[in-house]
Amino acid sequence: MAHYYFDLKDGATQRDHAGVELRSDDDAIARAHVLADEIGNQGTVRDHACHVSVINENGHEVTRVPVSSEFRPRSTAGLKKIS
Repeated sequence: MAHYYFDLKDGATQRDHAGVELRSDDDAIARAHVLADEIGNQGTVRDHACHVSVINENGHEVTRVPVSSEFRPRSTAGLKKIS
């Protein structure tokens, strides 16, 4: 298990100070998509560049998931992992 943080970035950064334990980067990426969908569905997205940034316990960014007010399927197929 590894610890991951899910920061919201929309011009300013809202840090996730608690994070969560997950099994893998893939699980963290899937969780980021769920969070991005929830945020997008709230209709509070101010900036078209808003995204959820997944940070691992070593402080490295795993991926960025864009937040959109449009419906997006919750699939991780075709996602790029940042190395």
